[in-house]
Amino acid sequence: MMLPLALLLLAAPPATEHLAVADGHVLVWRSHSLTEGAHPTVERAVIMVHGTGRNAEEYYRWTLAATLVADQLDQTAVVAPHFKARTRDNRGDDVTPGEWYWTNEAWKSGDAATNGKVFSYDVADRILELFNDVARFPNLKEIVVAGHSAGGQYVQRYAAFNRAEPRLHIPVRYVVANPSSYVYLNEQRPRGEGFGRYSDAENCTTYNQYRYGLEKLTGYAAQTPIDVIRAQFPRRTVAYLVSELDTRTDDPNLDKSCPAIAQGPNRRERGTNFANYMKAQYGAQHTFAIAPACGHSAVCVFAGPAGVKAVFGR
Repeated sequence: MMLPLALLLLAAPPATEHLAVADGHVLVWRSHSLTEGAHPTVERAVIMVHGTGRNAEEYYRWTLAATLVADQLDQTAVVAPHFKARTRDNRGDDVTPGEWYWTNEAWKSGDAATNGKVFSYDVADRILELFNDVARFPNLKEIVVAGHSAGGQYVQRYAAFNRAEPRLHIPVRYVVANPSSYVYLNEQRPRGEGFGRYSDAENCTTYNQYRYGLEKLTGYAAQTPIDVIRAQFPRRTVAYLVSELDTRTDDPNLDKSCPAIAQGPNRRERGTNFANYMKAQYGAQHTFAIAPACGHSAVCVFAGPAGVKAVFGR
């Protein structure tokens, strides 16, 4: 008996590529080569960013399965970059000579690689640049940059700070799913039925510092002027996804720092609050959806109806 195609996709060996970024490289899983050949059937590109476990291969496979659910397999190029992480005493992911690696916090916020001056957001810039090649992707109509959990942190901040989008001839959409925190554009935080200065600001003096706000920006983010950030992010096409059951406050991977708690008690509330904030404070036309019956699970979110609609519009 033949396995269903979805299971074959999950069992198939992934296609990988060492992608040149500056004078080093990163490993990416991809369904179509980013640097060789032409891909005239591709109409949508999906860049999927892994979570704090850095399991890019699994995210690649899950995204292929979601692409199948959406009946978009033939028209979609899927890319899942691997942001490898190592400690300063050389523990962590295996790396090859010249391969960039970060701490497991630095890659989430666009900061510099441990072994060089490349920022983690330079990787997304590079992938966007390659998809913008008309000779290689002549019929590409849109690019979706998506991420879950820590990957959602990466994507939300990248949507706010990146300077690559204006250089593209292709529209970009950002799908932000279940991050532990968001970067706010001013000092306002959820307060009662609206927004105001954080009520515990005197005790939580870092609540508006990066990665939670625009004070003391670092890395890639520090290279984008604050007035540009506040102007461009509300105009970008962003979808927020939160899981109906992602309400645990004892999750060991939930950010429990005071700047994160200023945004809400759990991931579902933080996402709901931030979507409302962007609409109320900046008039953003960003969309918001709840993934029903899902907990903190990327595959449940992206292979379910809310995720398929956010990524594929169907």
